[in-house]
Amino acid sequence: MAKITVGIIGLGTVGTGVVKLLGNDPRFRVKWVAVRDKSKPRDADLGAIRVTDRPEEVVNDPETEIIIEVAGGVSPVYELIKQAIANGKHVVTANKEMIARHGSEIFDLAHRKNVTVLFEAAVGGGIPLISTLQRGLQANEIQSVAGILNGTTNFILTAMQERGQSFGDALAEAQQLGFAEADPTNDVEGFDVAYKITILASLAFGRFVEAGSVYRQGITRISAMDISIAREFGYRIKLIGLARRGAGCLDVRAHPMLVPIHHLLASVEGANNAIFISGSAVGEVMLVGPGAGQMPTASAVVGDLINLASALKLPDFAPYFHPAIEAGETPLCPIEDAESAFYIRLETEDSPGVIGNIGHALGEHQVSLHSLLQRGVTAQGPATIILLTHRTIGRNLLGALNQIEAQATTRRVALVLRVFE
Repeated sequence: MAKITVGIIGLGTVGTGVVKLLGNDPRFRVKWVAVRDKSKPRDADLGAIRVTDRPEEVVNDPETEIIIEVAGGVSPVYELIKQAIANGKHVVTANKEMIARHGSEIFDLAHRKNVTVLFEAAVGGGIPLISTLQRGLQANEIQSVAGILNGTTNFILTAMQERGQSFGDALAEAQQLGFAEADPTNDVEGFDVAYKITILASLAFGRFVEAGSVYRQGITRISAMDISIAREFGYRIKLIGLARRGAGCLDVRAHPMLVPIHHLLASVEGANNAIFISGSAVGEVMLVGPGAGQMPTASAVVGDLINLASALKLPDFAPYFHPAIEAGETPLCPIEDAESAFYIRLETEDSPGVIGNIGHALGEHQVSLHSLLQRGVTAQGPATIILLTHRTIGRNLLGALNQIEAQATTRRVALVLRVFE
């Protein structure tokens, strides 16, 4: 049986893992690998592979049947993938940003060219999440998808929880161990989770979601004090991606939340991911596993490749793999309309009347207080006050916080987090 000819764009951590997995697979011939720097030493056997720093050679090669894209980023990768599809080549990608931002155009072009784009590795690393949503739960109307979708931030928050580390120290450890990039912005500011929940929402609800409209909040302002006090209240802080049906809109967001300590998500530690899917027939399904790393992600890439290789033997197979997503975007629910309990950390003057002023502002905006803690005066001067509210509408809380921030005794509203339910 003739081998299927494959070209790979990108030879970083994941690309190296893909080359290792395909090294002895008799079904495939890796003809090309496109890299940025040909002189860089590589931890993979490239003896039988053409290495190029001109990726257009890969996508324009008539012999190459499948393009594997593991380079990441949007430019110039998006243009290369469009060219590959225009040339009639099938694509396997791990690029969540590209799929989140340009999935509509990519899938439309693939449909017109009768080729397949598979992207299991774009969300959840080694967890078979995309195929579960697309195939395993087809009989269900999905109500919600929620969970921990970024291993780097979960590692950082776990380190802060278990060892009392500051955010900076936990991030430095994550970078030293290879869990975080030298520039960790995409992870710690929530962009990565926003891209992933965009993809999951589009698949779960059958309409494209605009990635740039998804509410996003990072974890950089979370302190060891917040971790400790959340534990006192019976919670652990996790960065959560959430997508669920609203009234005429979709509630899609990515931000840290206080997760009740008895909830299964609260026990997911280290670089692991965990996702809950709620369906009309199946109820609630939880998927847990490694959300990142060389071999788990490479496993998802090669799994897509093998599925695609099996289908190549069949006539007109490409439509089977096309995502069931309608054209046009769905409006997103305003974050201000979302209802939840809230955790708030304030820095105030240490003077009489502060608590009364805060209570007055909350009462004027129909925000009911569940708990209040004061942690004395810091070395810098202000007192720290922690509030935990009952459920309230976001815009009510925003009004109260604007009033509190304008009070002469308030230094700043340091942190606001929602409570996961």
